[in-house]
Amino acid sequence: MTERNRSRTPAPRPTESTAPARLALADDAPARPEDFVSDVEIDAMVHEAHRRMARALARIRRPVARAGLIDTPVGRLFVAEGPRGLIAVAFLDTPGGGATLAALRASCDVVDDAEVAARVGREIDLLLAGDSAAVATHPVDLSLVASPFRRRALEHLRRVPAGAVVSYQALADAIGAPDGQRAIGNTMASNPVPIYVPCHRVIRSDGAIGNYGGGVERKLSLLRAEGFEIGPDRRLPSQAVLGHRRTGIFCRPGCAAARRASRSRWMIFADAAHACGAGMRPCKLCRPS
Repeated sequence: MTERNRSRTPAPRPTESTAPARLALADDAPARPEDFVSDVEIDAMVHEAHRRMARALARIRRPVARAGLIDTPVGRLFVAEGPRGLIAVAFLDTPGGGATLAALRASCDVVDDAEVAARVGREIDLLLAGDSAAVATHPVDLSLVASPFRRRALEHLRRVPAGAVVSYQALADAIGAPDGQRAIGNTMASNPVPIYVPCHRVIRSDGAIGNYGGGVERKLSLLRAEGFEIGPDRRLPSQAVLGHRRTGIFCRPGCAAARRASRSRWMIFADAAHACGAGMRPCKLCRPS
């Protein structure tokens, strides 16, 4: 074979034994001692991951409301308590009750709890028997109230004791909205926790009882249980007295001192005894008794 023919002869194809070794991937390389992670470090990483996950889930998890039905002297009620207190009380035979239930279901996971219902039922029975302490001290959660104005009005109203009422106008004045009487009326009508947030203790400026989301007859029952001797005319009794929050003095309605004082500071008590029971003292000018 000539030199020319030898140059054209194809070179033999390399076999597996003669092929160059493939480059090892980086992940296939043996780990260096400094790359090892100890069991303690792994446990710490897992713990931190769980902590962050729990925190994230807590932000999106819906609160649980424990609820039940109770029969009371003022009708059949749906009641629900959340983690921060009583969140809903609804008269089941009124349109407003349905709105409260819808708002509750939209924000909470509702579960049956007969014990919560029974406890609230006992407290309402005590209130209607003349003992308001349990209702007054039971924590209330106003998270179903979206408006800051309405929440402020309801929070202020909770400070009106049993045996006393305020007018729509006085409540509006007290929260810094002297022209908000109509808005106060709407707030009372949409109150998600009646009885415990006592919208039955808000009346008209002329002494008439006014309306109530649960019906006027229920409002009369609650006020009478708290000491108001309200007759068929549905007006405050003649023995009602005015108590001033700041001075702690109570007066007859026609007293000159009462006319001079800011109306936002007044509460109207069923009588002198209820005013004294709330820590008030009688005016030295009009000497109410």
